[in-house]
Formats: sequence, structure tokens, C-alpha cells
Amino acid sequence: MDKKWLLINALLLAGIIYLKYFNQMSNHFIYNYNFLKAVSSFLVFYLTITMLSQIAKYVYSKKLRIPKDEKNNVYFGIENIARFTIGIGLFLFLLSAFGIDPREFITSMTIVAAAIAILTKEYIVDYLSGLYLSFSDTFGVNDYVKIADQKGKIVEISMLKVKLLNDDDDLVIIPNSRVHYHEIINYTKRDVRLMTVDFQIALKYISNIEQLEKEIIASLRSFSKFIEPKSYNLKVVEMKTDYLECKFQYTLILADMDMQKKIRKKTIREVFNFISSKKDSIIKETE
Repeated sequence: MDKKWLLINALLLAGIIYLKYFNQMSNHFIYNYNFLKAVSSFLVFYLTITMLSQIAKYVYSKKLRIPKDEKNNVYFGIENIARFTIGIGLFLFLLSAFGIDPREFITSMTIVAAAIAILTKEYIVDYLSGLYLSFSDTFGVNDYVKIADQKGKIVEISMLKVKLLNDDDDLVIIPNSRVHYHEIINYTKRDVRLMTVDFQIALKYISNIEQLEKEIIASLRSFSKFIEPKSYNLKVVEMKTDYLECKFQYTLILADMDMQKKIRKKTIREVFNFISSKKDSIIKETE
């Protein structure tokens, strides 16, 4: 939390409260104009909510000793609640600015409000799902996850969307409701050093699964100082009619995202080279 901005916020709030409630001249002037009355009320509301959210984030960070620049689920949850509350305040301000009593308006608009709720159902579900995700331990910022068919690192949890950076460094934006209703695999909850590369290979290119494993391991020799020596493991997940679904696993000595990407890339290339070599030999035999 920036203490300078908190101080400015507090001074502005104190100044507006003084002018609105304790200075007779400005108090009389403000209450004679609906617009100024609405503006002053909204500014008090806005500055109070902003200051409370900043203090809440500061206290939470201090309590758990979270680094200054690090943002986690609760941080985004507090921000989302603050924004939502300010949004309600802004709506009430606009009503008051035009001389409309918010209580009478809400009462008379009950049926319309129900219709609006039906039309904006998806946004409401996204927002509520976002609140749940913000305060749950399902995943957090920087966790490596799989949501539906998307896999990558969580970079932000906002009011309506979750932002995910995939392995190709593409920013994938997923609606919170889709996140909530789909299966989530959080790879970070396990040993973050354990890495998995999934691939499929046609049965006609495999004569010996152990040989494929040996060739993949040999291709990663240049990375051996980063990988636990006895952690290599090639698994056959499922056998289909004409291909195998395989999973190659290894454990890094230290968690390193850049090294993970390099080894994954090398592994996939080696599988491709293995298939290509088998394909060439099949063609020669046919000739």
C-alpha cells in the first residue's frame, strides 16, 4: 500500500466531511443544490471505501508477511468487493444528481429490476463466481493450472474474468462462471518440480516402448544437471485402436519456469524425431 496516497485520501475525506457537515457556509450552499449534495455524498462514500480497501489489503499483507508487490486471491477479492460497492454508490449518486429518491426508484423498478437480473444473469454469475474464487484456495495467482481445455499460469482474478498465461505465452481470458463449472487441475498443489509432457504416438511407429523412453532420456542429457537422476518415467496412459496416449514425467532439482519450458520443448522435439525416424525406416522397407 502506498502510504502517500493513503494520506492524500484521508486528507481529502476529512476536508469534504468538514465542508459538508461542519462549515456553516459551505453546508448551507451544498444543501441548496441537489447536484452538489449528491457529489459530496458520493465523494465521501468513494474515499471511505477506497481507504478501507487499502487498509484491509495492508493489514492482510502484514499479517501473512506477503511481499509488497505480490498480489494473491484475497487481494483481488478485496478489490472486487470495493469496485462493486463503489459501482452501487455511483448508481445511487446518478439517481440523486437528477433529483430522484433512490428508495422510491428501487421500489417502483422492482419488476424492471427482475427483468434486468434475468438479462444480466451471466454477468451476475460471473461476478459471484469471481468472489468465490477470490477467497477460495482452489488456485491462486502464479499457480499453474488446467481449466477445461486451457493450461497455463494464473496471472489475474478479476470481477468477471480469470486471466491465464499459457505455454505459448498467449494471454487466455476465461469467464469466471466457466472456471467455476469446469474441472480444474491445479498442478502447483503437487510438487511444483514434477513436470509432465503428454503426447500421442501411432502404434505402427513403436516396436519397443522402453527404447522410446531411452531415446527421450538421452536427448535430455544436456539438461541432466537440472533434473533428478532417477525421476524419468514414461507411462502409457491409454491404448487406443491405432495409437497410444503417453505421459513422460521428470522432476526438476529446482522449480524454474524457463527451464520447464526448454525441457518440455526438447522432449516434444525428440518424440517428433523418433516418429520421423521410424516413418523413414517404414518407407525404406516398403520400397
